[in-house]
Amino acid sequence: MNLLTAMKVFDRVCLLGSLSAAARDLNMSTTAVSRTIKELEDDLGVRLINRTTRRLALTEAGREYGSRARTLLDDVQELQDVTRGLHREARGVIRISCSNVLGHTRITRLVPKFLEENPLITVEFNLTSRYVVGVVEEGYDVAIRFEQQNDSALISRRLGEVRNYVCATPEYCERHGRPMHPGELAGHNCVLSNFAKRIGTWPFTTPEGPFAAPVGGRISTNSVEAAYQMTLAGFGIGNLPSLLVDNAIRSGQLEVLLEEFRPESSPIYALYPHRTYVAAKVRAFVDFLIRELSPDLEG
Repeated sequence: MNLLTAMKVFDRVCLLGSLSAAARDLNMSTTAVSRTIKELEDDLGVRLINRTTRRLALTEAGREYGSRARTLLDDVQELQDVTRGLHREARGVIRISCSNVLGHTRITRLVPKFLEENPLITVEFNLTSRYVVGVVEEGYDVAIRFEQQNDSALISRRLGEVRNYVCATPEYCERHGRPMHPGELAGHNCVLSNFAKRIGTWPFTTPEGPFAAPVGGRISTNSVEAAYQMTLAGFGIGNLPSLLVDNAIRSGQLEVLLEEFRPESSPIYALYPHRTYVAAKVRAFVDFLIRELSPDLEG
């Protein structure tokens, strides 16, 4: 058994969640992947994966081994790059995690330009509605997220911020009235989402200073896109990023409320593992985002 190869195979199984997906990614047969994992388990004397006909689950030993193996594989890749002198040239696969709303409205249209500028780089792009993603644990090189994550293992580069709007359809406003102060939102049906952790209160900047407005409603969701659609359907008042609502506001489908009490903006960060040596591909992508994305964001 080649230990480094076995670690790479196990790492891909952990990242992709199945033997067959790892096999396709590595251009191996599923049988070869399964045999490699079995040889690794035999060598270690522990079971790393519990297999059933329907699903694959890492054991406690498997989770620990996978995390440490990812770190070692990163170290090996860094050593190879430095030794070859490739730290001056961006190449390789870059694994990116991005929130759905940022991906669909901004990032996906920028990726082709990045690849054109960096012909030796390949991108694996994962869109998710999750607020927090395990950048190191899940094997990502870069995550693009609203709000900063409190993780000492990550470097955070601020890319800019997105303005939020409290808004509703004109029909909702005609039926239920227009709040004149953030404190009046408690008497309205608000469409709640975990976007920027804004479920129970919405933060505002008022002439008197910061104000946390209590909000409630009959719908809450883990998807800011779903919150947007329900606000657009007239169900209630939403607190939504300009990335989603700009067109609807311009067309008159949504009406901006509480304009003089500006909701707090949402900062956007590029997050990547805190390492002594940052791979050229990661530096190239983050620098590209700062150059191309930051001017397109509004404060």
